[in-house]
Amino acid sequence: MHAAARCVELVRGCDALDERIGSFQALEPDVEGLEKLRRAVARERDVAVSLQTASDPLRGVTGLENNLRGFQLELECARWAPGVTAVRKRFATRSPSIDAKLEDDEVVEVDVVAQDGALWIECKAEKGRVAAGLVQQALELQRVARAPCNLRPYGVAPRVCVFLTGKLGETEARLLEDAGITTLGVGGALGSSSLDPRSVLPPPPPPPTTANLDVTALFALVSEVSAAAGGSFMAFLDDPAVREWAAKKHQHAACLNAELEDPLNLERQLRGFDRFVVHPSVLTRFEKILAAMGGPRERRRWEEQWRHRVEVLSVPEDIDECAAARRARVRELERITKPQLDAFELGETATAKTFTANGRAVLSAAEQGVILDAHVHRAIWLVGL
Repeated sequence: MHAAARCVELVRGCDALDERIGSFQALEPDVEGLEKLRRAVARERDVAVSLQTASDPLRGVTGLENNLRGFQLELECARWAPGVTAVRKRFATRSPSIDAKLEDDEVVEVDVVAQDGALWIECKAEKGRVAAGLVQQALELQRVARAPCNLRPYGVAPRVCVFLTGKLGETEARLLEDAGITTLGVGGALGSSSLDPRSVLPPPPPPPTTANLDVTALFALVSEVSAAAGGSFMAFLDDPAVREWAAKKHQHAACLNAELEDPLNLERQLRGFDRFVVHPSVLTRFEKILAAMGGPRERRRWEEQWRHRVEVLSVPEDIDECAAARRARVRELERITKPQLDAFELGETATAKTFTANGRAVLSAAEQGVILDAHVHRAIWLVGL
């Protein structure tokens, strides 16, 4: 095909790909980086348009075709992989700092982040034999994935996977396998619907079966607001004592209104867990507040319905080196209170999902490079009834 005609085809291909990315974006609006991918496609389109009037367009056409093929594979992978959270996402070996800017050799770009962050996928859309540099690139992704700031809950590093269309040499395939990097081929064609992700991808981390309750979660379980909302709704709606309580403070009114519109019912969300645990300091703090601020029905609800179901669990001392390092990173988090750190530390060492209304603390931990397995619910206050 003449070079100018190839440029015209490239423009059409860019337009079609942009439309497909837009359709995927409409279906998955929470996937980060899709606008970034669309901008990359737009830049290639601009180059293709400019080459139509260039004196020697052939020089740039091949590179554009390769880039477009790569973009297509990234989209196909994002549409195929489970739990995709981002495309073209940058990760570094350390958290960014105002005092020390990140250098290029500290940063990698991951084509597709899947399994809710537990899997990093590198896409290679090449014809024929895949370049040997893929091995080094995949190993670099793995090195960055293992940096402390990129560890997933409980200190587990994201797994690395290579999704390619070309043929991988035996030596390269063996090196990747020895490193624990999964390699997927799609038979040289773009389009991966014939591959079942569950059968070829590394399994995602198993969900925790233990629920770790902080003070705010315990409030939500025994409060007269949340407990009554999950039971006799009309009695709760007409209770003048609850209305009087809500009228005293803005946050109480907001709590009441939220429960009337959409009851939290935290107990229902805990049904999938086999075990409920609480840090000793969390329990001490909760019972002190309950005695001072809780009412007789709330105290009775704790003693009769929940106290015997919640296990007091201390943070173990005899943990391995990796767990100890993870524990130290949690304890070193800044701008988070010690009682909240106690709860987070127990969740990490007990491999338990932490239930909390302190979403700000969870976000602060993430900003400092510690991703916690947490369920954030809205705050529920003790009523005093």
